[in-house]
Amino acid sequence: MEELLVLKHRVPFENEETTLEQVRAAMPGNEEMGIIARIFQALSDPTRCKIILALTRHELRVTDLAMVVGSSTSSVSHHLKGLRDIRLVKFRREGNTIFYSIDDNHVGNLFNEVIYHLDHVQNNLPDHHLPEE
Repeated sequence: MEELLVLKHRVPFENEETTLEQVRAAMPGNEEMGIIARIFQALSDPTRCKIILALTRHELRVTDLAMVVGSSTSSVSHHLKGLRDIRLVKFRREGNTIFYSIDDNHVGNLFNEVIYHLDHVQNNLPDHHLPEE
């Protein structure tokens, strides 16, 4: 798999009337959008979501992850390979043991936001960022 690009940070518009051209200019390029799509595609599998969520809590071995997510070690290993390829998880070796963890806090933050969103949707809670009237 090709090396992932670092996405440019996009600054939100501040109290200005935006044009379609400004919106288009703020959009990531096609290559960046492809990377974003691959990340969301990887996150579309419930087992991979369980793996990542478990790793946001603590670094774990493949056998531990298999027990936590209720899957075989070979299946978890296969999922971890894909998640490593897109840099959502990383590993470290301690002797003969390999420990997996999330690659950085952005992955955990993304999952926290999804969990908060789900809580809002399920409990019909208002948006945190209500527009000023």
